[in-house]
Formats: sequence, structure tokens, C-alpha cells
Amino acid sequence: MPQTVDGLLRQQLDRLQALDRLLAEEHACLLKAAADQLPALTERKNALMAELETLERERVIAFADTAGATTLAAWASVQTMARQVAEANQRNGVMIAALVRSTEGALQILRGNPDGVDLYGSHGQGQSGSGSARLLVSA
Repeated sequence: MPQTVDGLLRQQLDRLQALDRLLAEEHACLLKAAADQLPALTERKNALMAELETLERERVIAFADTAGATTLAAWASVQTMARQVAEANQRNGVMIAALVRSTEGALQILRGNPDGVDLYGSHGQGQSGSGSARLLVSA
């Protein structure tokens, strides 16, 4: 038995709200630099996204048949939550990219290859990839 558009929209809104909570959890992990928790969160995000895609395909088919006032109000709620989730995901993506750049820079310094990494001299003056930095650690 096919689902109603209203039922599909309620399910979409439920999944989007779950994704919003998950993105807030991801954001908290990023703020705490708890990168070890990110892979599990990514798996959960991907599963929710797959569910949303399936629901969206079903909704498009069902929406063509009926679209009453209740349906339009539910659709507006889904669109609002989808925008909120997209913004949260974008924010977290920016933070992840910054963490990756920082980590890559730190690895370059530890490997003794600081080219392109901004360093500071003994008196606080900037040295951009001078190559004269000494290796701070060894294996």
C-alpha cells in the first residue's frame, strides 16, 4: 500500500531532525577535537541521507497525485529543516577542512619538511617555509 504524501513528509521531517541532531553531535566532536568519533558519525549521516533520498523519490511520485493545504504546510516544514541541516553540514565541513589543513601542516613540520608552513622565529617574527627549522621530534 503506497504511503500518503503527508506520511512521507512526516518521515522526511523526522529524518531531517535526526540528521540535525547528528550534525550538532558532530560539531561538538569537532570542537573537542574528538576526531576518532567522526567515522562513526559519518556512517550514521550517510545512512540517514540514503533514507532521505529514498523518501524523497517516493514523495515526488506521491506528490504528483495530491497536494492539499496540509501537505503544503508539511512540505514547508521539510524545506525549512532541510535548509537548516544543509547550513549545519556546511559549517561542519568548513571546520573539518580547517582541521585537516592544520594536521597536514603539523605533519609537515614533524617530518622536517616545513616548506609552505608558516613558522615563527625565536623572536616571534614570521618565517614562511624557510627550511631552516629544525626537526622537533624523532621516531
